[in-house]
Amino acid sequence: MQTDPTSKVVQKQQQLSAIVIANPTSGTYVHFANQLKEIVSEFQRQGWQAELCLTQQAGDAKKFAKEAVQKQITMVVAAGGDGTINEVIQELAGSETSLGVIPLGTVNVWAREMKIPLDDPTRASQILMRNYTRRVDLGQVNERYFLLMAGIGLDGKVTNAVEKRPAKKFGIVGYLFVALWMGLGFKGFPATLDIDGTEIKSRALQIVIGNTQLYGGAVKFTWRARADDGKLDICVVRARGLLGRLRVIMSFLLRRKDRIQWVTYHTGERLEIQTKTPIAIQIDGDPVDFTTPATFHVVPGSLRVVIPEEVAQELLSGAKA
Repeated sequence: MQTDPTSKVVQKQQQLSAIVIANPTSGTYVHFANQLKEIVSEFQRQGWQAELCLTQQAGDAKKFAKEAVQKQITMVVAAGGDGTINEVIQELAGSETSLGVIPLGTVNVWAREMKIPLDDPTRASQILMRNYTRRVDLGQVNERYFLLMAGIGLDGKVTNAVEKRPAKKFGIVGYLFVALWMGLGFKGFPATLDIDGTEIKSRALQIVIGNTQLYGGAVKFTWRARADDGKLDICVVRARGLLGRLRVIMSFLLRRKDRIQWVTYHTGERLEIQTKTPIAIQIDGDPVDFTTPATFHVVPGSLRVVIPEEVAQELLSGAKA
């Protein structure tokens, strides 16, 4: 029996590989550093080429992800929060390199959405080593991708404010405090939405453009969203008085069926938003350096993700990647 002389080359090309990106200055890394190193070792014991890459400055996670795509690495693991994930996907979009996640952030919306174990890197890594992948959509605005959602209005203003205040160090508690303080005086804004050619006018308190369902880890503004359906879900929370706002908040927190009465809900592939004055925007929970007017569109199947197989059957609709 003759041996194919190219078999070793093929085997080498198909060898699984991963890099784990983490921030060594974060409090969570200090707590889980030994576990992360052990996870990399376990990858190696299972036959993967694996490496731990520690960031030193802003932009390093994006740089590591770009190099991984160029080297055709199988998986980039973001060991951090949703901000780290957003930085990484800017380079993974459109590539064959998968996104894996070990949730070490404050809220970890993507991990909660996909039911990846929180605060237990070892359990999360077991999902990664199974390497079950699916393709999901990304949203895009002004050349910036988002995996979860974008927010325009009150949350954009709050996110930008928290970034510049000491409240940021208190995590989600600080965010909620600033949101309550600012929300009392936020009057809403008139907006014109063009969704796939259909124009809609509204006075909004908040507009959420969702690729997934969860918002802030607890609320579901875009509760019908599927991350692989080729569409963005758009929830316009109409401006109301103080009492009305409290009723809206309670409806969404309790996920009542009557919440639809407080909003207008749409789906589409492309959204243009015009406002009379510039309105702040947040993407995947982080502020950005641009405001409205803005154009959003979906980029179907542009990101390969590693997630639990049973969750994919529940939350996604398409075929395996």
